[in-house]
Amino acid sequence: MLAFGVGHHRRDHACGLRVQHHEHTGDRRNAGKSGIAGAAKIKLLISVISPEECAAFSRWPDCLDVKNPAAGALGMAEVEEIHAIRAVAKTTLSVAIGDADNNPEMYAARAVLAARAGADIVKVGLLSFTPSTAVAFLSFLRHALEAEKCSAKLVAGVYADLVDESFLRSFPHTARTAGIWGCLIDTFSKNGEKLGDWLGPETLSRFTADCRSRGLVSALAGGLDERDLAWLDEVEPDYAGFRSAVAKNGRGEKGIDPEKLERLLTRKSHLN
Repeated sequence: MLAFGVGHHRRDHACGLRVQHHEHTGDRRNAGKSGIAGAAKIKLLISVISPEECAAFSRWPDCLDVKNPAAGALGMAEVEEIHAIRAVAKTTLSVAIGDADNNPEMYAARAVLAARAGADIVKVGLLSFTPSTAVAFLSFLRHALEAEKCSAKLVAGVYADLVDESFLRSFPHTARTAGIWGCLIDTFSKNGEKLGDWLGPETLSRFTADCRSRGLVSALAGGLDERDLAWLDEVEPDYAGFRSAVAKNGRGEKGIDPEKLERLLTRKSHLN
């Protein structure tokens, strides 16, 4: 598992990307082959939808995520918003670029835009893909980032409430074949149902173990709150993503509650 810290930044002129330097224990893409990718501490990802929400953070999570829920589960924020959040966020930044049903050219352009705006990690949701079409799509996005010499890592997401069971089983293999960095399981519907309402710990543990064995980063999200940290600790994803748990109204609308945020960060630190 990669351990992220807050490092210094440099400007990658070919991509225009602010790349954050971290301490690594090795190349995660090769970890599965060498057998060195073991369980480690879960990294906390918190989603924000505006630079104003960053004022709620007295300390930073392992990763700050930028998305626009009005545009979908992994909807992309305006580039200006991403730039503004990058300017104040003192941690790893992930950026969602949308829920894709193909159209690789459009999503490749979005991936590069996100990287140029400062994303360390670019996330794309997969809708209505087969393993073979997903490999082609994700490979196209990865090649686009590489062609622009962008250092942003690519993560593909599927939705527990939509994904076909056979696709979910093959998801880590598909991601590895495409040469991307990581896999996310989230929920598409944000109506109060949680990840655990759709998939049990055994299924999720198989997923994270499969990702580890292939040298992939794993992430879980979908209505999670601090009560889920105990079973997440057993399932061992690399990242656990939160939004509604720290929102002022308990849903995903605008506004981070500083007290809820601090409580989640403190609870998570006690598990480490």
